Amino acid sequence: MRNLDGVFTSITRRNVQTRYKLLDKVNREITQRLESSLHNVVPLELLKERQLEQAQRLWDVEVKIGKRPTYQLSPQTSITQVFDDTGGKLLILGAQGAGKTTTLLELAKDLVARAENDPKQPIPVLFNLSSWQEDKQSIAEWLVVELQAKYSVRVYIAKQWIEQQQLLPLLDGLDELDLTRQERCIEALNQLLEGKHRQQQLVVCTRLEDYKSCNNWLRLHGAVYLRSLTEAQIRDYLMGVRSRELWENIKTEPTLLALAKTPLLLCLMTLAYEEILIHSWKRLTSKEERQVYLLNAYIRRMLTRDINRRWYRQGKEPRSEKTRYWLIWLAKKMKQEKQTEFLIESIQPSWLPTYTQKQIYRIAPALVLGLVAAVGCGLWGGGIFGLVGGLIGVLISTIPGVRYFTLRLLLCWNGYIPWNYTRFLNYASERLLMQRFDRRYLFIHDLLQEHFAQMPLN
Repeated sequence: MRNLDGVFTSITRRNVQTRYKLLDKVNREITQRLESSLHNVVPLELLKERQLEQAQRLWDVEVKIGKRPTYQLSPQTSITQVFDDTGGKLLILGAQGAGKTTTLLELAKDLVARAENDPKQPIPVLFNLSSWQEDKQSIAEWLVVELQAKYSVRVYIAKQWIEQQQLLPLLDGLDELDLTRQERCIEALNQLLEGKHRQQQLVVCTRLEDYKSCNNWLRLHGAVYLRSLTEAQIRDYLMGVRSRELWENIKTEPTLLALAKTPLLLCLMTLAYEEILIHSWKRLTSKEERQVYLLNAYIRRMLTRDINRRWYRQGKEPRSEKTRYWLIWLAKKMKQEKQTEFLIESIQPSWLPTYTQKQIYRIAPALVLGLVAAVGCGLWGGGIFGLVGGLIGVLISTIPGVRYFTLRLLLCWNGYIPWNYTRFLNYASERLLMQRFDRRYLFIHDLLQEHFAQMPLN
């Protein structure tokens, strides 16, 4: 019995340690993403003040819980209060760029603090549904895989957490699936909510228009809808960040005001204003053209603004054309692989675009083997020493690092990526084109990622 007691104590201790390690990782991810969100970056860039704690949401929020009448959330009331009122089953709705992910991160921040102070509280973890494969896994199985891949949580611990309701999934990216997959994902999420282990708490973010197009709806207890900005909110925001000139230029332009009603686009306007020619912009005939113009202006501004450089010395940073090319290539590959987060180590041979490049990648270990064997024979005169050299070459050809090195070398040689990829991605994050947390990277917003993905590689 003493031996069994020791085993159970060891398992319990390991679970507790894993819990606090995971909470620490999630907390750092939330902090890094909030600090680099455009909602918080604008005051820092324009007012030179860090206002992460004081930044208030720009948008109005409507709340619907069960059969109660819809009401507007007061600016002083947090989304966490609504989460509690729904019993922890909440849907966050809004248009693209309305602030859904920022709202989710702010909620996650409060929930992590709760879990750190109370071990009985479930562990809130951020997941993106774009990687869910409906033909291969249930949502519960997918959560286990994601916990292992993203946070290095052991499979048996992850399964235990899900079975014992110790995990609180915070799910973004439902709208990044096509409509057919969204329908299947909603069905799978409802199975998680009503199946064997009945997930007690769950938060999902998605675009309202996409969600309304689905035949099935999530069986959650309440929803919040993030409304578009009013003209008064736009004016107050621009005055607050000392962008009076921008307000004076758009206040009588209905088409530009229409764009500014989306919080994301308003932030982009504010940061990109020096690159915007108002007369040219307002002459564009469609909302899509005006949005593309704004995104291009934002990219130009971010690549030319004067900043305190950490990753490249002045004059040593990549040229703007090269930076664009590398980001376009990355966005296209991430779209192809249905990724919203990028890990350098996750680059696959499928990213090589030509047959010749793929063939070189396949035979690279054999080339290394031949080289090592030749060196062995030359240095050690053949015989047993040459055989040892050949055996070393065989061992090298089984090491994944050789294949990975070859893949990186081919991609760099053909100009698709820089050799020091980490430094470049950190530079892109410094330029507010991407976000970084730990070793993972994502574009500052999925709208910008899609914009890069649609640009030609030339």
